[in-house]
Amino acid sequence: MIERRDPSTMAIAGGNQADLQRAIESDYRIRSGMCPNGCGLMGPCEYGQECPKCHFSCNTQAELTPQ
Repeated sequence: MIERRDPSTMAIAGGNQADLQRAIESDYRIRSGMCPNGCGLMGPCEYGQECPKCHFSCNTQAELTPQ
């Protein structure tokens, strides 16, 4: 099961609590294999993942098995 990061272990320079929550949610979606823009599932590619709808891409692999 993929868990959201603990906000007490993170900070965003120049950011506020809302920025931190958005970053945590985007990270959770990416590690779950979902597009952080809300499009749905991303697909694997040679360097990480890519959304077939909006073409968001990242170099983070989805965590398909418990870490």
